[in-house]
Amino acid sequence: MPKRAVLVVDDEDSVRTTLCKFIKSIGVEEVLEAADGDAAVQTARSRPDLKLILLDLKMPVKDGLKALQEIRAVLPEVKVAMLTGYPFYEEADQAVQKWGVMDFIVKPADLDYLEKVVNAALA
Repeated sequence: MPKRAVLVVDDEDSVRTTLCKFIKSIGVEEVLEAADGDAAVQTARSRPDLKLILLDLKMPVKDGLKALQEIRAVLPEVKVAMLTGYPFYEEADQAVQKWGVMDFIVKPADLDYLEKVVNAALA
């Protein structure tokens, strides 16, 4: 079975650390992390084996939508779930319709729901 790799992108260290630990605890073989959109794009370029990216919508340096546009150019088929502290955001609809986002996870993340999203993406 090929290795399953997930990238967690969030500018908040505590959120990123918690999500990475949880995803590892449910059996994902490799969990990578990035603190901003630029780092996420760099990781996507160097890791064509990524299966899922959890991508924060609002970040300094480069926000999630700008990063997603660049990621789609190099990994058009990778599954993406957006993380957001703003559950009813206009940009959410744009991300789903234009950039093929599979789901939105409102922070703080419900871990049962997160597990379902991760398992669906990696199935």
